[in-house]
Amino acid sequence: MDKYTLALLIKEHKKKLNDMVAEGKPYEEILKQSQKLDKYIYYNLKEQIKNKKRKH
Repeated sequence: MDKYTLALLIKEHKKKLNDMVAEGKPYEEILKQSQKLDKYIYYNLKEQIKNKKRKH
C-alpha cells in the first residue's frame, strides 16, 4: 500500500473509533475497531522504516 492510501485508512478508522466511543458502543466493538486502526498504523510505520532504510 502506498502512504496516501494508508493515511486515508488511518484517518477513516480513527474517526470511526472516535464515533464509536462517543456513542457508547460495547467494549468488544470498540476493541475490534481499535485493532483495525492499530494494524494500519503498524503498516504505515513499517513502510516509513523501509523508506528510511532505502534512502541511507
